[in-house]
Amino acid sequence: MFFANKQKKVQDDVALYCEKVSDCLDAFHRSIRQYCDEPDKEAIKSNFTEVHKAESLADNIRRQIEVLMYSKALFPESRGDILGLLETMDRVPNQAESVVRMIRNQYVPVPEALRPGILRLAEVCRRSVDAMIDAADKMFTDYTNATVAVGKIDELESEADRIESDLIEQIFSGQMDGFNKIILRDLVKNISQIADRAENVGDRIRIMVAKRIV
Repeated sequence: MFFANKQKKVQDDVALYCEKVSDCLDAFHRSIRQYCDEPDKEAIKSNFTEVHKAESLADNIRRQIEVLMYSKALFPESRGDILGLLETMDRVPNQAESVVRMIRNQYVPVPEALRPGILRLAEVCRRSVDAMIDAADKMFTDYTNATVAVGKIDELESEADRIESDLIEQIFSGQMDGFNKIILRDLVKNISQIADRAENVGDRIRIMVAKRIV
């Protein structure tokens, strides 16, 4: 009963952590939409503050879970899996914050022709994180649907790669200044990396689920 109660506490805290990661990605998505639709430097600064705050809240919860892990909340082998998962998952909100920081620090207006593609890329990355959170939510109790969610992450990451490639081709075939092309290329690649980070989390969940099925 002692370990069962503490494991339930860990599961609840992981669910809360995922909720805060979701909040961070919501703020990221709003930031990208605002940046593309109505670029305003003061609004971008405000958006960065919102994303940073959400990322910090997620960080605080992750640290609380780590403390619980080391207080013998789980058997050692489970502890390592959860700590590794959290470390990998933490790179998702970090990447979202990095993108919005880049927009704030290296502000370059997005040409109208690129806006639909960048918005689509941000949406696909947001959906990949939704699938990641769904997989994390199910990995303790619903192994089959956790695996299905991991497969969805893989599909969305591939879609993000295709959009990234198309956008970079558009950027370098356009007439804008060469320096701005580099900044926009890096922005696109950094947005796409959110889906890459989500896929890395999915890979860990896939392994964790496989261990529990065996």
